[in-house]
Amino acid sequence: GDIPFPTETWTKPVQDVKGWEDWFAMQGQLEEKLAAIVGGRYMTLLWANAGKPRPEEGELCESIKRLVTDFHSRPVTIGLGLRLFGIEPLARPLTVHVVGASHVETLNTRATDYDELTQMFPGHQGMEVVMVGVDVVDGPIMRPPLAALGPRGRVYLSSYKGLYHDFWEGLVETQQAARPDLVVGFHPGFHACPDLMESWLPTLLLLRDYRLPTLFTVYSEQELKASLQILLELETHITGYGTNPFASLRPEQVYSSPNKAPVYCSSYYIACLGPVGPDGPHVEELEEDDED
Repeated sequence: GDIPFPTETWTKPVQDVKGWEDWFAMQGQLEEKLAAIVGGRYMTLLWANAGKPRPEEGELCESIKRLVTDFHSRPVTIGLGLRLFGIEPLARPLTVHVVGASHVETLNTRATDYDELTQMFPGHQGMEVVMVGVDVVDGPIMRPPLAALGPRGRVYLSSYKGLYHDFWEGLVETQQAARPDLVVGFHPGFHACPDLMESWLPTLLLLRDYRLPTLFTVYSEQELKASLQILLELETHITGYGTNPFASLRPEQVYSSPNKAPVYCSSYYIACLGPVGPDGPHVEELEEDDED
């Protein structure tokens, strides 16, 4: 309903915004916006039907802020990827492919849901974000990718239901869709089991062999290590990895298990580009680091 609230153009350069605290500091009239949501009709309905006592206003405001970070985490993480690879949105129109997109990225997604990228890069030349995955949900963004450049200063969302390497062969190679400047995979999960890895393998090799700047996110340090191991075994060049300053602050249960510590979306990132060179890290070195 009222979440997310309208956001402001970033008043600091992207590299100076270190995390959500800095982001909230840039939002004008933040207290008034939060108070309007707390006192709004949707909040009243929520607690009338929750069957639990309504928390204090301060607690509700913090909860709203966590939900707001969850909503904006994906577009701002895309912006982080652009910065990590030195891709300049003000210089030319850009295309971003979200690979392995599922209901998480596409259920009830509106055409305006990635507009935070415009607040992040005011004056950009136009961005298209294409959601590609077998579990893409039908909705307002279920429209074909652009073959020509998107509208200047706007973010255009489109999608394709299917595997990424099929999308590449069917649309990118036939010039019915633009080649990406950046590819992002939110929680690809290729570390989880052999079946998932099998379906991801052609895509991972394509991303490597075409030297596409790629950013993956994972839930935990354990997933980070397992994913790094796989990428290094595929001789992918890892350009960087670490904690994502724009991870969602909304806690989630791991596989709906209340006995495990909660996780947070996009907690860590891995940046990779092309195949590993003769001087790059190899699997043996990663294993030695783990032993240390």
